Amino acid sequence: MQLLALDADFQPVAYLPFFNLQWTREYYQIGNFSVQIAAADYQPTMAYLYTPDRPETGIIQKVELTETVKGRFVQLSGYFLEAILNDKVVYPAYYATGTIPAAVVAMLRQYKDDIPLLTVADPPAVQADAASWQETGGQLADVAYTKLQTVQMSLRCRYDYQANTITAEVWQGLDRTQEQTVNPFVTFSDGFGNLVQVDASVDRSNYKNYAIVTGQDQAENRKVAYADLSGGGYKRVLYVDARSEQWDPEEQTEAEYLASLQQKGLDALLNYAIIRNVDIQTAAGGFVYLEDWDLGDQVDAIVEDIGLAVQARIVTVREVFKQNNHTVEIELGDKKLTQLQKARMIY
Repeated sequence: MQLLALDADFQPVAYLPFFNLQWTREYYQIGNFSVQIAAADYQPTMAYLYTPDRPETGIIQKVELTETVKGRFVQLSGYFLEAILNDKVVYPAYYATGTIPAAVVAMLRQYKDDIPLLTVADPPAVQADAASWQETGGQLADVAYTKLQTVQMSLRCRYDYQANTITAEVWQGLDRTQEQTVNPFVTFSDGFGNLVQVDASVDRSNYKNYAIVTGQDQAENRKVAYADLSGGGYKRVLYVDARSEQWDPEEQTEAEYLASLQQKGLDALLNYAIIRNVDIQTAAGGFVYLEDWDLGDQVDAIVEDIGLAVQARIVTVREVFKQNNHTVEIELGDKKLTQLQKARMIY
């Protein structure tokens, strides 16, 4: 993997030979990197790490010097380019209506302010339900990731080295499950011979499926909404105090305000879902990274011995380059759950 260091104006400084590189790609949050280089190769003007081999660009945020019997080394680390959006906050209040992808794009355009080189792409043409919500004070990238995860979508910032531009966009990985016919499927299972070890657990101890959400005002005048995921069955009730969500009649109808309270309840219930943890170590070979599957793709994982069959997105890809070796570790998860269903896979 080739690394090119750029300065604060995105001008090239030097190509970087490295001893150890950890490149952690994330789907529902900002990814990060850490790289060890010779101290002699470091220059203080280095501000970004660009690679033509991956979609991400790193922001050098921490520089550490160490000296051992083997020599002097510098460790560079930081988050990927999406972190620049967290330089801005959602203020004054943002009142969102319409589909979540479209509302997030509108929010990014409204609050990105003076971030250099940045444009925001139009939302993808996907079918999505309309929703109402409001936000005040949250960091821009964090708010975008939180909202997009509820519809299994993500945010990314792509740097075009030739054009010297940054494009923020809402996107979604491919569906590679066996239920669809558009893309070649990817399945990790005993039947395919690409599983070595599996650990699984299910935790219902914190489970809630119904939220009472109270908004502004007091007593009989208080605005109240309900978020119901019980499907008409037994209700496990959660109370959500959302008095900080204020109704501005010039921005929202009362129905839209109540819908935003309901969305607040649905967001809260994500923290009280049934937690299914699945750790899977896979065998080498089989499906090829970046060819057969990539970050964000939805795949199948099947473990027949315990009757486990899950469809989940690849939400984390951890890559390590060291001594001419390249290893890839994968987490699968349905991040509609804040506490994740996840399957860990190691090549």
